[in-house]
Amino acid sequence: SLKWHSQPVSSLVSVSPAFPPTRTLAMAPKGCKRASQESAADVNKKPKLNSMMLGVVDALRQATDLPQDCLAMLEAGVPGCLGPPANERHQLQSSMVTWIGETIESVEARLRQAVDDEAAKVATVKLAFEEAERVVSDAKGNLEAKGDVVATTKAANNEAAQAVKSAKAGLTDAQVAQTRGDASLAEAGKLIEEYGGALKDHVDYLKKEEDSFDANIAKTHTNQVMRIAKKLGLDDSLMTALPSACTTKPSQRGTFDKMVISELEGSFQSKVAALTEEMNTGAEATAQRAAAVTANEQVVQAAEDAQKDAEAALAAAQAAQGEAAAGLREAEKGSKAKAAGQAAAEELKKKAEHVLENFIGYNVLCFNSLRDKVSKPEGADSPAPATSASPAAAKSTTPFAAISASPPAGSEAL
Repeated sequence: SLKWHSQPVSSLVSVSPAFPPTRTLAMAPKGCKRASQESAADVNKKPKLNSMMLGVVDALRQATDLPQDCLAMLEAGVPGCLGPPANERHQLQSSMVTWIGETIESVEARLRQAVDDEAAKVATVKLAFEEAERVVSDAKGNLEAKGDVVATTKAANNEAAQAVKSAKAGLTDAQVAQTRGDASLAEAGKLIEEYGGALKDHVDYLKKEEDSFDANIAKTHTNQVMRIAKKLGLDDSLMTALPSACTTKPSQRGTFDKMVISELEGSFQSKVAALTEEMNTGAEATAQRAAAVTANEQVVQAAEDAQKDAEAALAAAQAAQGEAAAGLREAEKGSKAKAAGQAAAEELKKKAEHVLENFIGYNVLCFNSLRDKVSKPEGADSPAPATSASPAAAKSTTPFAAISASPPAGSEAL
């Protein structure tokens, strides 16, 4: 801290006893007025600053925490206090140089703190970026896991669809077998009705007693019997003899005619018996075919239910995959923002370091060179240029002669 800040400016000004206060004359001697005015102009004229003094003034103007009157006092003292060599300065000049140095030290300390603050911000945003990258990594792993689930459920869904297809094919086969088997029994039932009806409606009439037998009606029944008898596959000779035997009155039929009628009746009866046996035997097969159809229908239903479950699982897995993809995009967006924030923080840190580097390399070096310069004794060899540290770090090694007349880029113009 600068202890001299609280001292009144009047206390910093010394009045030499060799110069007592003078009285103002009523009128200056003739010819002295012009000389007095020129002398006053010389006093009010600001001393010219060299390039290094400009660097010191620039450093002082960066001490924004000081009152303006203090800064004005320090600036005003730069040429008069830093202009003379160190070994020729009055004690008051040396005190002013010390105050200027303390002020520059405070500016340097503030700039160093600014670098530290920006470095702390970089560390903070770096941790935030690393955390964002971890979130991205987790999101990628989650998306990959959801993709595996989708692949598994898709395979299960395909298997379920294939199972439904196979089950429906089995049901179709069972239904075809049932249709064919039932069609055969249905045909047998129709034949039983037809052959039984022929026996009852036609053959029985041909066997009636003499009184109720009519040759014309017998001829009609005979035609019906002939039509149906062809399906039985009777012998050709029997089929040839049927019309004559059937239309002959029962009392007039000979042994052959009776044998033809008997053979016809027996053929119908045998066929009906065979078909009835086939129907009885086929009933069990019909039940088995019906059971097979029912079982295959149940298999199809179970397969379709399994397929619905597989489709629902696939839809859920795909939805979860979509959410994971959205999560990854959001994480990558956040990571990108954190990366931009880190880059911006690092850039601000670089700028703060650059400002500090310029301040030390220019402003501090200007002050150190002016502060430490000494006059060369008469007849002595020229000493090596003085190199002195900055007021705070004492690390500068640049010689006095190496200081540029121009401040670094970005410095405030004086």
